Amino acid sequence: MIRPPPLQLKLDNRFPHPVQTPSKPKSKSFVSQLYKASWKNPIIAVAGLNGLRYAFAAHNAFEDAIVDDAEAAENLAKVSIALGVMYSISFLIELYGIIGVLLQRLSLVRAYVYLTLLASVLISSAGILNGITYFAFGDDLMLECVSLAVEGRGYEKSIFRNRPWPGSVFAIPAKAARRQCVYAWVHGAYPQVASVFLFSLIPAVIYYVMVHTYYRQTTDPSHHANLLRNKRVGTARQASYSQAGYTRVRDRNRANRDDEGTSTSRLISGAAPSARLRAGRSQVQANRSVRGIFDSSSYTTLAASGSPPKRKYTPRSLVRAHRPPPLMQSPSPIGFTFAGSTQAVGLSITPGPPSYRPSRVYAAFAAPVPSDDQREYDRFV
Repeated sequence: MIRPPPLQLKLDNRFPHPVQTPSKPKSKSFVSQLYKASWKNPIIAVAGLNGLRYAFAAHNAFEDAIVDDAEAAENLAKVSIALGVMYSISFLIELYGIIGVLLQRLSLVRAYVYLTLLASVLISSAGILNGITYFAFGDDLMLECVSLAVEGRGYEKSIFRNRPWPGSVFAIPAKAARRQCVYAWVHGAYPQVASVFLFSLIPAVIYYVMVHTYYRQTTDPSHHANLLRNKRVGTARQASYSQAGYTRVRDRNRANRDDEGTSTSRLISGAAPSARLRAGRSQVQANRSVRGIFDSSSYTTLAASGSPPKRKYTPRSLVRAHRPPPLMQSPSPIGFTFAGSTQAVGLSITPGPPSYRPSRVYAAFAAPVPSDDQREYDRFV
């Protein structure tokens, strides 16, 4: 027989167990603290700022399209029109979001979440398209820059209004304009790449997360910013939260009454019942109004004749044929028979309130109690 290996116990009962010290409660994270607050006002504020930014960008894009068309830059004109359309759609989405959040309607907020996803895709695409255009159509951009700088119209295109682009209202020579445009394009390459992430991708993703978080708050029944309480009580979603997923069971008596045709709602909402159905309902109501039990033969005769049945009253006393006999009274230790009554009535006499005197039941077995004279004599002696 092979002896099994000894057990590897976590705690040894021969020694006292280590004292468990209470662990420090975990502090709530910063994200959970932010989630407690309602994000309604921040969403409205950020949506307003984004709307202004998108409107300004759409205005500049359409103006650039006009300038590109005048300078015969077809590729730049197409890009400017595409950017203008993207920014215009994003502006309309932000305007819709402000109205939907202010109205506090769950359906509008839910639609705004999907529209925000679309706006984020559009803004990210616009930023990427603008960055690709800066490098892919650099030659067209340089020719347009020199042409506008020589004529003193560099301020008409939005990208040439910043330093070091020649965006002044004064005309400059072609050689100086060419040198300045190339210098500005080279030094603006890195900021252009960074602007794709800083002003397009990252803000779009962050704002979509904010809107989705606010939508989670509006659908969270434990959050004070939820909008489920504003809906009708009869909706399925409200019933699932208020009744924990349970539905109300139909009353059986009411269901029976509906089956027998006594529901007034069916009479009102439906068509007029037939004569046969009305006769059956009147018969049922007449049977309910009569108290007592009908004989089967008489009930059949009355039903066949069509005359209303007669009422058969039953006595209200305790003596009834359909009731079981009363319980027999147990014999009493003390019985009395009243004169003039045919039956004996058992009465049990209670001793009344408790007494602290010597019990009289065992008086014969107890020692004799001395009288008052005996007590006086004993005290005198």
